Amino acid sequence: AEGVVRMTKNLTTGIFSVVLGLAYLAGTYNIPVFDASDAVGPRSFPFLVATIVIICGAALIVSDLRSKERKPFSWGFAADSAIWLKIFACMAAGIAYGLVLDWLGYLIATFLFMSAMMFITYGGRYLFNLSIGLLFAVTTYVLFFVLLEVSLPRGILAF
Repeated sequence: AEGVVRMTKNLTTGIFSVVLGLAYLAGTYNIPVFDASDAVGPRSFPFLVATIVIICGAALIVSDLRSKERKPFSWGFAADSAIWLKIFACMAAGIAYGLVLDWLGYLIATFLFMSAMMFITYGGRYLFNLSIGLLFAVTTYVLFFVLLEVSLPRGILAF
């Protein structure tokens, strides 16, 4: 039928990204700001992430609606079960990360989360996965905490 918008993978992903980005943006405004003189502040990075997610989602939507080759799709739960298991494992790891971040602190929680993401993505490449997890945690800690002076949860390593 003319005028009917068919759901495609890109359209669905774009809509989901915009909604998720807006929810994340709304949550960003709940982050307390204690030091008004802080040029960067604790809201800056989450605000940037939310904005990028919304822009990318909107670009997917516009690109898909302008495309001449719009193919409807099936979610493919049965055919793509391995991919769906990885998606749910990533979601579970993200939720666990959020739950332990304050208690364990940024360095330990981020190392564990990124290492888990690497294992989910690349399988049993132990040294590689753990190295990337450690490198990411330390690099982002130095970048945000040391250089930009953004307060990060210290957790059990209180230093």
